[in-house]
Amino acid sequence: MRTPIQAYYTIHYSETDGLDCGFHCEPNPHVDGLLHYQERDDADDTYTYEPVSFGARSVSGLLWEVMDALADRLDDSE
Repeated sequence: MRTPIQAYYTIHYSETDGLDCGFHCEPNPHVDGLLHYQERDDADDTYTYEPVSFGARSVSGLLWEVMDALADRLDDSE
């Protein structure tokens, strides 16, 4: 699963207290397909991976969708 935009990209976020996460569209042996979300709570932890998809058809639309999804995940982690 992926967005219709045909490009590899990484939008990654980290905090000084350990949270490290992001949306990646790139080959990764831990997931089927290219587009996924990965997260770990601490630099010593291993990432968890989850396939995701976005419907945006433009780069700016994709950025808005990713930022909304990231905000939702950060709200859930509090």
